[in-house]
Amino acid sequence: MKYFIILVSLVSLPVVVKAQLILPDSLRMAFQAATDDSVKFKVSRAVYTFYEETNRDSALHYAQLRYAIARKYNRKIEEAHTQGQIAYQQIYLGRFSEALTNLTEAIQVAEKSKNTTTWELTAFNTPGKSREVALSMLNHMYGHLKLQTGSAESLYYFKEGRRIGLEIGNDFRVTVADMVLATNYLRLDQPDSALIYAKEGEAFGIRGGIPKYVANIWYAMGAIYLKKGVDSLALPYFKKSLDYAIQEENLTVVASVYENLFTFYQLKNNADSALYYAAENISVVKSLGAITSFAVNEINLGKAYQNLATAYSLQNNTDSTNKYLRLSLAVKDSLTATKLKRLADFQRLTLDEQLRLQKEEKERTAFENKRRMYVLFAGIVVALIIMLLIYRNNRQKQKANSKLEKTLTELKSTQSQLIQSEKMASLGELTAGIAHEIQNPLNFVNNFSEVNSELIDEANAEMNKGNIPEARNILNDIKENEQKINHHGKRADAIVKGMLQHSRSSTGQKELININELADEYLRLAYHGLRARNKSFQASFTTDFDPSTGKINIIPQDIGRVLLNLFTNAFYSVMEKSKHRPEDYQPTVSVSTKKLNNTILVKVRDNGMGIPNEIIHKVFQPFFTTKPAGQGTGLGLSLSYDIITKGHGGELKAETKEGEFAEFTIILPS
Repeated sequence: MKYFIILVSLVSLPVVVKAQLILPDSLRMAFQAATDDSVKFKVSRAVYTFYEETNRDSALHYAQLRYAIARKYNRKIEEAHTQGQIAYQQIYLGRFSEALTNLTEAIQVAEKSKNTTTWELTAFNTPGKSREVALSMLNHMYGHLKLQTGSAESLYYFKEGRRIGLEIGNDFRVTVADMVLATNYLRLDQPDSALIYAKEGEAFGIRGGIPKYVANIWYAMGAIYLKKGVDSLALPYFKKSLDYAIQEENLTVVASVYENLFTFYQLKNNADSALYYAAENISVVKSLGAITSFAVNEINLGKAYQNLATAYSLQNNTDSTNKYLRLSLAVKDSLTATKLKRLADFQRLTLDEQLRLQKEEKERTAFENKRRMYVLFAGIVVALIIMLLIYRNNRQKQKANSKLEKTLTELKSTQSQLIQSEKMASLGELTAGIAHEIQNPLNFVNNFSEVNSELIDEANAEMNKGNIPEARNILNDIKENEQKINHHGKRADAIVKGMLQHSRSSTGQKELININELADEYLRLAYHGLRARNKSFQASFTTDFDPSTGKINIIPQDIGRVLLNLFTNAFYSVMEKSKHRPEDYQPTVSVSTKKLNNTILVKVRDNGMGIPNEIIHKVFQPFFTTKPAGQGTGLGLSLSYDIITKGHGGELKAETKEGEFAEFTIILPS
């Protein structure tokens, strides 16, 4: 009884399908009235969408019209998107080689484009992400092409389109991706995986208000439950799918549902229902005009005739059975020949592309060989010149030695000046940090001094009035303030003495120093030094000091210079990254120490620009810097490396990932 009620509901629908295939007057009139090309581009999108799953020839016509308008105004993202729509129709008209050409061109155009304000690509666009919308759609269409040409790579491209859709928060792109993934996993006889994607697609489709393709998903869910043998769930989903498909003029789904219902009633030996759905499907497939479909079962006119013949055979109608078998064979032969020819054209196109690439590779190899030959020839010429120069220099040895000694002296002088410049730069960082550190206690001293001056005036006034108790209270306040002034004055004095101790010229004598305190002092000095030069800079820094490190035997001024250099570089890196990153980026520098066996490890890590892998091995070389000209001498890390390795018998290592972090590790003997 339940199946009968569902059947009665379904039987009443086909008349509606046939009545809704005519383009609505509102769309036709809007298209004819459009004078501005941008308006015509928008209206033709609605016309294309109307025909998209009802008449592929008409849909292709309007997609090509939109492409011509986009080309006229050199609107690249619009070109790429409409080429994807053209390719979609070509795929399901069996014109695979043309579809491949369009998709290849479109993907190249989209990848080279930047997000700009575009004409309306789709009713389900993501503002500011038109390029990503186009790339998601093009990957999706490439998946269709791979599917229809028998490639197992189709799932990869469908999932890539889904990934981009999820990334930009576009419900439509996720819905259609889940839709085809569900039907394809069902085709691969994996109904559980198919159901996962179908349910996700249903949720996104309902949330995004996408009834046209929710109909596809409900059809897929009906087919999944039919596969699982749960008829009580399959038929209601077919009913909902058919309702929405007819409402949205999605004949691809209508044909798919009819195909499945025919198969269902054939297996149930219900001859009348099987005949009804087989007959209704003939007109739908003819209207759709597709050679094939992306549904679970392949749909074409030849198969539709075959199903009708099978339905008549269930009723023992031999004449009609033979009639439609003959039609089926004739159409299938024609479709098979057409499809094989187009597959051959497609394979030939891909082969031609491979041959073109091979030719380019040969030409490139030949060019490279020529280049190497020229380089070798140039090397020989250079070698001959060098030999001649050596011969000439040997004859003028005395004169050359004199010049070399003079040059060496100049180089040493220049090197000394550069090293001094680097030290002065470090001293500048240190000085700026010290200035900031002592500013706070000096502010306290100044503020309390001003307050005391006011309190003294108040005390005098009270004594003049004879109010001795109140005067004594004020004098007590003055005394407390004087104690605070004394406290903060001593604090400023301690800061200055401590910093001068670390900044004075190195005596080369090692001392027992608490490495945690030294690192903490220089971290704050580096940060405040950078803040003194750039008031807008903000960053956070964290410390994780191992209390078991204790005091170690080092030259404090030299190790302080190393730490200051590493901290300054780290803050510079996060500052540069913050200029190019979104507001949610949090610049952070972290410092940690750890005692490990007989060594002390000091790690300085930042989440800044990082260092490219191809130059990481150069960072400790003298005069090498990644900073712009005039902002670095290229000696900081080189001097730091020498101080750690030669002066303290330790190691200095660098680890980095470009665009994510850089970490420098000092290893010192304990």
